Amino acid sequence: MVVKYKIALVFDFDLTLSPYYQQEEIIKYWNIDAKKFWSQCTYKVTNEEYDLEHAYIKVLREYIEKYNLNLSNEKLFQLGTKISLYEGISNKYNISIFKDLEKIISSYNKNIELECYCISGGLERMIAGALEAHNLTNYFKKVFACTLDEDSYKNIAFPKETVGHTIKTQKLYQIAKGLDKDVNDKIEEYYIPFENMIYLGDGLTDIPAFSLINSMGGTSIAVYRESKTADGNIDQEKTLKDYEYGYKLAIEAKRAKQLLPADYSDGKPLNLALRNYVKEICEKIVETNK
Repeated sequence: MVVKYKIALVFDFDLTLSPYYQQEEIIKYWNIDAKKFWSQCTYKVTNEEYDLEHAYIKVLREYIEKYNLNLSNEKLFQLGTKISLYEGISNKYNISIFKDLEKIISSYNKNIELECYCISGGLERMIAGALEAHNLTNYFKKVFACTLDEDSYKNIAFPKETVGHTIKTQKLYQIAKGLDKDVNDKIEEYYIPFENMIYLGDGLTDIPAFSLINSMGGTSIAVYRESKTADGNIDQEKTLKDYEYGYKLAIEAKRAKQLLPADYSDGKPLNLALRNYVKEICEKIVETNK
């Protein structure tokens, strides 16, 4: 039997793959005030003891009920197709960081394979729509994100599953053990060893995932958004704030190996880092299995 050696590339979604929160597409669709929406979400977290994922879902339901708005799972998928991704990710024109990484892997050993996953507190249907629109569905083996039931009017209703910060670590164990295994199963060997994992995230909800990956010998990369001015230049003030936040969260606290701007284009630091880490893992697999 031919042994297949796996490398896992695991992403958060909002501000890691996409430069903005996916709920912004819902806000535009409904034509509601964004600041009011997010303040209502924050209020539920700080004053009503909601976690973040249940808070925004609850607020969405309140808008549906109060203003007679509509939002089905099918509509979430359609709105997801409108989501923009950072430079270098989209495969619309058959050019993407994912294709480049696959080429690197195939040059080492045909028995080494790359599997990509997304673990997000966002909405699974929106993420699925975004991946479909950017020709990336075939690269992602599984998206772990919030899923929603529908009411009798085909509007989103009760959450089936939400993915908060601690659940992200559970999903990483699921990836390591294999999707065909129960996360609580005792196993003798990981389907994907943690040292063969690269995790990318941007914020507080990624801290447990960063810490788990690091403690198990994997690679964590924190990313931050480069804000732009109206003329397309870097907004120094906003970008510095995002950098300082990411530095304290990830580097100063020793939770991630690197903090890099979220640009996956050829020649950019994040692109080079991913190529380098994938090469390192490939070389280790080849050396270990001579």
